[in-house]
Amino acid sequence: MGIKNAAKKTIAYAKRNGAKAAFFAAFERVSDTLNEKYDYIPLSEDVLEEQKREYKSLAESGGAMRFSIVVPLFNTPEKYLKEMIDSVVAQTYGNWELVLADASLSESETVKEYTRVDPRIKYYHLGSNDGISENTNKAIEKAKGDYIGLLDHDDTLTPDALYEVARVIRKSMKQNKLAQFSVCPIRLIYSDEDKYDDGKGAYYEHHAKPSFNMDYLLSNNYICHFAVMRADILKRLKLRGKYDGAQDFDLFLRCCTEAALSMTMASGQIAHIDKVLYHWRCHRGSTAANPASKMYAYEAGQRAVRDVLHENGVKADVAQMPHLGFYRVLYEPDVFSLRSDVGIIGGKILNKRGRIVSGNFKKDGSIRYKGLPLGYSGGFQHRAVLQQDCAAVDVRCMAVRPELRAAYQQITGFEYKDTFYEGGETIDDRFKAFSEETIAAMSLKLGEEARKQGFRVMWDPQVIKRV
Repeated sequence: MGIKNAAKKTIAYAKRNGAKAAFFAAFERVSDTLNEKYDYIPLSEDVLEEQKREYKSLAESGGAMRFSIVVPLFNTPEKYLKEMIDSVVAQTYGNWELVLADASLSESETVKEYTRVDPRIKYYHLGSNDGISENTNKAIEKAKGDYIGLLDHDDTLTPDALYEVARVIRKSMKQNKLAQFSVCPIRLIYSDEDKYDDGKGAYYEHHAKPSFNMDYLLSNNYICHFAVMRADILKRLKLRGKYDGAQDFDLFLRCCTEAALSMTMASGQIAHIDKVLYHWRCHRGSTAANPASKMYAYEAGQRAVRDVLHENGVKADVAQMPHLGFYRVLYEPDVFSLRSDVGIIGGKILNKRGRIVSGNFKKDGSIRYKGLPLGYSGGFQHRAVLQQDCAAVDVRCMAVRPELRAAYQQITGFEYKDTFYEGGETIDDRFKAFSEETIAAMSLKLGEEARKQGFRVMWDPQVIKRV
């Protein structure tokens, strides 16, 4: 990001959130940039050739599912158009079709030439521009694949993108002893991504995403790219024009909440591939380079989160966070009255220096964001200030729904007391005598018991206790 653009972002942030918050945000951003050590390393030709041989064997056996990659075009610069198409043509997995729906005024002679060379490329000139959602829906309607992937017109796929997605689907098919891809349990697959600096020719901001996390998704569209959905589900849901700018976020929210807002249905339906399969191009005017250029998109995202919750019977409101594109769900009077799937909610524990010492536990007992100063958001994805599911939360800052209070008493040895919604920032005196190891053990046992009973554990970092 250029100095001028960074300065504009800082000034805009200060106007929205105040000078102090802007100082911390700018300082953290500079630190993250200086400390970032990332470079995309392409797969070797030997690996790519091996993937092609594996695909050929699969195709000859008749077991190769078909992918449709749908792309809405609109006045796409020829350079970006060619690079996008070439990235699909270069896939090591060959059973695909590229469906291009062009809303530009004139037909693309460049694309027509591609279609003459490769019949897997389908080109439809729409004749009118009806918005990103409707243009994409027209491509979705034409798609004939078992699964459909969404690709932006100026971004690129890695050569192994479809190969990796196919592996996940085939594994699920084998485990469930299924023969028809249309009944595969997996409805959505997403991968890690990075950004590509179009001016410098460099890759940066590797986004290593977590496994599916319902409350994190309600806070931010972390799924983003590369996303592939089962065709029948995508054709049923489609994109909704009233959320243009955040149409993909609205789609992912609907796809995931109908499968996973109730914990009993979440398993095996949403898969994450922890590899970069998508390069998000960053160039002048793009949202990636200048987020404030598309404020309407973030307002659409806010509406999408609120509306999908309401459609699922959760009458919560949604507020924008200081960082654009990030949201906070407001549960009044409390989360338990609105969300039957949440069993425990907890906050973060700070030491006297204002650094995180506890709060959000991983399954192995380690603490997420440990040592992060108050005022820092946790990197370019700002995850340390967002509501999210986790393995366990600290018992010293915790509220538990009635169904789990007997377990709370058994594990802690104390009568249940709400230390999340009540008591201010002071630690409950009853826990002051316990070591951090004992606190962690109690917290993890409670988290495990909540999951056994089919509940989520939610972390809300805006609620603080201090030790």
